[in-house]
Amino acid sequence: MSHHLSKPPFRCVSARPVTVALAVVMASPVQAQLMPLSNVLQLAQRCFDGDSPSSCQIVLDRAEQLQRSAAEREFYPCQTFLLGLQADVIMQQLGHGRADRAQADLQTIARGCTGL
Repeated sequence: MSHHLSKPPFRCVSARPVTVALAVVMASPVQAQLMPLSNVLQLAQRCFDGDSPSSCQIVLDRAEQLQRSAAEREFYPCQTFLLGLQADVIMQQLGHGRADRAQADLQTIARGCTGL
């Protein structure tokens, strides 16, 4: 009989294949979950219109994913446009938005990120 605070005897712990597979999948970058650019730009329009404050946060998150994807592809002009979009959204959230100019930038982003 051993004390309840004593160390248990050494046992080899084996990982189950499902656990290992899940860990590998979760550690991999997830490209399949990228929201299409057109959807991000539609949400950005709603954000700049002030209709949906929650859309601003979604745009920030999705634009971050897209700009990282653009960087991985070495599509730097598009990455720059997406970083600008993120800045515009943050300014909108802070109440210092320049919605008219930011909305015009959405068309530039759509043209500059064709193929992303």
